[in-house]
Amino acid sequence: MTALRAVIEARRQPTTTTLWERTRQFFQKRDLPRLVGTSLTTLKIQGFTAQDFVEHEIRWRAMPYSIDDAIDFGFTWDHMRTMGFEPLHFKQFEPKHYTQLGVTAKEMMQTSLSVHDLVALKLSPQMLHQLKWSWEELRTIGATRDNIQMPSADQNMYFQQPVVTRSAKRIAF
Repeated sequence: MTALRAVIEARRQPTTTTLWERTRQFFQKRDLPRLVGTSLTTLKIQGFTAQDFVEHEIRWRAMPYSIDDAIDFGFTWDHMRTMGFEPLHFKQFEPKHYTQLGVTAKEMMQTSLSVHDLVALKLSPQMLHQLKWSWEELRTIGATRDNIQMPSADQNMYFQQPVVTRSAKRIAF
């Protein structure tokens, strides 16, 4: 692994190159859209970075790589968002990815997430709390007590929502 890093760093270091080498490197970088699907390790060895994907305006939906591979390559949440990350892409996330990328409710809402998208992720109340969702933020994306599909006790515990109980009213005549 150390040898691989040394090769990558050496390729990124500015060197004195001939006009022909600079021209070849320029055109090689322009080939990135055509190379999407090639192993990220191979692309890294060739000197490509996550920023190159952004600069070539490659959309996140065109990325055939796992989230783990993308993170290992150097993609950050900002890269992903700039590349058009959409709410449906959260389905590829495991709980560790939210932490690794620093994604919380605030970042999730930047993707125009709806309550239906959030419910489809099947995140536990504990995970929603860990991602710093508040009841107000849930309401902002369209959540109600009925469509969030969460027991009242969990709503109360994690989102400070009082448990609604119905009591009979006595009417005095």
